Amino acid sequence: MAERGLGSVKVANEVIAHIAALTALQVQGIAALYPAGSRDGHRALPPETGYKGVRVDLANETLRVELFLIVDHSAHVPTVAAEVQRQVADAIDKMLGLEVRQVDVFIGDVRFPGDS
Repeated sequence: MAERGLGSVKVANEVIAHIAALTALQVQGIAALYPAGSRDGHRALPPETGYKGVRVDLANETLRVELFLIVDHSAHVPTVAAEVQRQVADAIDKMLGLEVRQVDVFIGDVRFPGDS
């Protein structure tokens, strides 16, 4: 929602969600995303619909992002979660110029070798 001399620019929440999902999937240790708010972390989303594993809340110029993630069995969860938070906030800031106030990460499942 940047105000420029020629008018305003608004970005759809879905665009923010796409950026967050694609960024999270690039972090080593992240296997997939699962549907936002779902209690079923076993249902992994394919990468092209990973944005459905992100919830975006933009209110009063404050951006909050929630990611619903499945981690690889070899991941150190605190380290991977912190890296997701950092990279997602950086990507949104760089691409859209929006300051992210909060990135919440929910780990719903662990993917082991042989899991589909």
